[in-house]
Amino acid sequence: MHITTRQSRLAAWIALPLAVVASGAVIATASYAAFSASTDNAGNSWRTGAVALQDDDQGLALFDVADLVPGDTGSNCITVTADTSKASTVKLFTADNLDEDAVAQHLGMTVERGALGTAGDCSTFTASSTVHDGTLASLATATSFATGLDSWTPSTGTDAATYRFSYELDPGTPNTAQGAAAGTTFVWEAQSD
Repeated sequence: MHITTRQSRLAAWIALPLAVVASGAVIATASYAAFSASTDNAGNSWRTGAVALQDDDQGLALFDVADLVPGDTGSNCITVTADTSKASTVKLFTADNLDEDAVAQHLGMTVERGALGTAGDCSTFTASSTVHDGTLASLATATSFATGLDSWTPSTGTDAATYRFSYELDPGTPNTAQGAAAGTTFVWEAQSD
């Protein structure tokens, strides 16, 4: 039997689509024949830690002293409570400093950290460290966490420390300091380590 050119072309055109269909069937069968498995890790989330400070001053200044004369002294305590979920460092510094006629240079200021024997009773204070022993003027040079004093590291969770501030107007304070005023805001800041 003799195959003409026309028949061979027709056979080629028919063979090509049949080959494509056949190869698709082979590939489909092969892809359905494979084993498979998967795993996942759901529920991922990120939460930030927390650092909080509060004190027991009930919105009142530690000191509001008038009519000081050379040699006058006084002290008061404040308890600072830290509530942290991460290891943190607490430092003391000052803000809003006022110093008329350089009276802060003559106002001795000692700051100690420790604990109270009886809550709210500063006379039962026991010091564990001295944070500052100088003048109010030298204390006022600490104005940020970077220059802050002390490095209290409260336990993670809730922890407290009491600070006792003691002052004395230098007995040698000159007459130029009469009628002058000094003031500051004591600031505690906690930063996570």
